[in-house]
Amino acid sequence: MGLPASLSAVEPLLQSGESAEILLGILTYNDHSTAPALARSLVEGCAKSFPDRRVLVVNCDGGSQDDTPRLIRDAVPSSVPVWTVRHPIVGSWHPPLSESGVPGRESAVQSLVYLTEPVRASACLVVDGNVKSDPTQWPQCLVQPILEKGMDCVLPHFRRNRYEGTLTNTLLAPLTTALYGKRCPYHLGGAYAFSGELARTKLTSLPWDEEIAQFGIDGWLTTAAVAEDMHVCQASLGPRVQPPKSPSDLSLVVAQAVGCIFHLMERYETAWEGAGRSVAIPVVGAPVELGGEVGTIRTERLADGFRQGLRDLLPVWQLVLSGDTLERILELGAEDREAFRFPASLWVQAVYDFALAYHDRLLHREHLLKALTPLYLGYTASFIADTRAQTVDHVAQEFARLTDRFESMKPYLTQRWRWKDG
Repeated sequence: MGLPASLSAVEPLLQSGESAEILLGILTYNDHSTAPALARSLVEGCAKSFPDRRVLVVNCDGGSQDDTPRLIRDAVPSSVPVWTVRHPIVGSWHPPLSESGVPGRESAVQSLVYLTEPVRASACLVVDGNVKSDPTQWPQCLVQPILEKGMDCVLPHFRRNRYEGTLTNTLLAPLTTALYGKRCPYHLGGAYAFSGELARTKLTSLPWDEEIAQFGIDGWLTTAAVAEDMHVCQASLGPRVQPPKSPSDLSLVVAQAVGCIFHLMERYETAWEGAGRSVAIPVVGAPVELGGEVGTIRTERLADGFRQGLRDLLPVWQLVLSGDTLERILELGAEDREAFRFPASLWVQAVYDFALAYHDRLLHREHLLKALTPLYLGYTASFIADTRAQTVDHVAQEFARLTDRFESMKPYLTQRWRWKDG
């Protein structure tokens, strides 16, 4: 990989032979209220956990107008070098899946991947600049497994309430587990770490093109970590506290997140077809449990979203779904609000039908992916209605059963995939 244009500003520093064992990458965009304190705490955490390791802070900034880069330089002790990289933003910017709010995030991560080699870094820690959690322990949790236990990639596991991140818990994580046979949290930003060796041998070979910008770099890294022959573990980081964010276009979020997995199924076809039953990846720290707070999710609105899709998208579903799947879904739409239930087996079968239709290019892919959203709303409404009065342990068990369902029904996907390719 050649020198990214974003690194031209630090090229003289590279030529000076600057080196560091730990590359601390902080991604920012107008994060003056959080990033300086975050950077200071992370540097303190590195000094506490690795007092003899040299640290280099690289602030990848997406064009802040609030002086964030200068404030970070002022917050970090003068003994620690700080480089500022203003990465390019190419094309239109979609709402971020990573929740970081940093435009051009893929370019920022590309810069960090590139820098690991010339500065001879053993580990690179990537943290979103808008995080408000106390990150002092994060270097120990995320970097120590790389430096001392030979891990290639450490994924974050944040504590969430029972219905927070339902797209991750009901689709992204169980589908990825079923495909690649590794039980791990599905990573959508916040903080994570990879080894310098991984950057040099695997990540530089990623196609750093517009598809990464379309789908989001975090999903790519998560999938690459479990699909490639890497040593992966997860680190328990507690809750992730971030500023409130504006409501996102849910159908676009679903299209980006699910599209990433479907797209990479074609690249890693051999890996997922040959994967067996899942095994848990190692955990650093105490296992993360679901939070007990139920929240105020209105399942009626979710179920209505499903019925609206039934009215508007039926011609699309007729093309995408198998006859059996469509027949069962049509029966759901006829039920009243109180009796509405969306079986887990039907949800898994519908997801696999969409994966097959994506692979077969039956429709424009973005349109196809967005048509999955009402089905996701319907299943989520049913899941919450079934578990709202149950204990949080019961909810966690239901998520685990859903993962088992994705795994047990994987032959439904595999056989049709092979038959259509044959």
